[in-house]
Amino acid sequence: MAESRAVAVIGGGVVGVSCALMLAREGHNVTVVEAGRIGHGCSWGNGAQYNAGSALPMAHPGVMWRAMRWLADADGPVRLAPRELPRTLPWLVRFLRTGRPEAWEAAYTALHALNQPCAVLYHDMLGDTDWRRLFRPNGALHVWRDLTPSALDERVDNLRTKHGVTFERLSADQLRELEPALSRDYKRGIYFPNSGHVTSPLALVEGLMERAAALGVSIQAARVEAVEPSTEGVTLQTSAGPHRYDTVVIAAGITSRDLARSLGVSLWLASERGYHITMPGTFGAISRPVTDAAAAFVATPLDAGLRIVGIAEFDAPDAPRDAKQNKKLQAYARTMLPDISISQVNDWMGVRPSTPDSLPIIGAHPKHASILFATGHGHMGISGAPMTAAIISDLVAGRAPRISSAPYRLR
Repeated sequence: MAESRAVAVIGGGVVGVSCALMLAREGHNVTVVEAGRIGHGCSWGNGAQYNAGSALPMAHPGVMWRAMRWLADADGPVRLAPRELPRTLPWLVRFLRTGRPEAWEAAYTALHALNQPCAVLYHDMLGDTDWRRLFRPNGALHVWRDLTPSALDERVDNLRTKHGVTFERLSADQLRELEPALSRDYKRGIYFPNSGHVTSPLALVEGLMERAAALGVSIQAARVEAVEPSTEGVTLQTSAGPHRYDTVVIAAGITSRDLARSLGVSLWLASERGYHITMPGTFGAISRPVTDAAAAFVATPLDAGLRIVGIAEFDAPDAPRDAKQNKKLQAYARTMLPDISISQVNDWMGVRPSTPDSLPIIGAHPKHASILFATGHGHMGISGAPMTAAIISDLVAGRAPRISSAPYRLR
């Protein structure tokens, strides 16, 4: 058992709450500092998947030409606001560098190490009853409209095989056996049996928080205005007044960027705004997450209805939302599942903290060891949260992390 410390975790999403739970299990006195409601940020609006080797870094060999086609297509999945270009351009340069084969393979290796154990770790964190209530280990499916795999597809297959990822290539007939409602335009697919989804992302975070609260974790409803390290610990200046802690973990999503800047650190985080629609009453269309790989959108069956996620919009976090994205996502849904009836649609927009190499930032401030970062998970917060929390717990305890933390260091 590590020496007990007073720890503040800034951020009440799946990453922050996972960190709080693991730290509390080691005997630390933990407070989650969250200005809004626990689990109601990007953790509420995500695609609800967890993956075991199926996810790739956003940047890949040839990504520049694919991104240019997407940006030129008004109905495509990527939008870059001109006003955000000066801030996003350096990030994009690093993003394109990650598309070089060596960098891409290294990023995938690190993502796989972080994400692959997530289901086992969640089972340990939640216990068997809650895990079975929330998790659906039905696998995940990626589908394509073209018949022949590309050179990149073959390269991805080889990389996954190298890392022991289980997957099965499916023909059009096999796709229909697995998911009969899919459009017949899909000619091939890949099935990942060790991936799956949660029935409610919010219920996942709330379940983790309940476990943490039972171990004494408290919630401070406040906005953090400043983080002030000293020789005696770290003081948080908040909207509810100052509070001092031995250690602070910054797991505040895109807000981590501003907090880091005030501490003299520049985090390579882009404001990648994601949109989703959820269609209540649309049940039974599919039984697992289905990703249209070429169009870059995902359909996931949730307790609340069918959710479609698939927009990457690079714009300021507080910019007005684009109402056209709702209609675009409805069109995506109909192309994948042509027989569904859409009678009601709930839409959402949130800000993903995305890094150029798709690797989260996990580690200590270079000058203040009592300040740690756990942010930048982009599209993969559910998958990466448990091992991120494990690494943070190891660092707070002064232990060597159970997997190398080098790929996730501040950069």
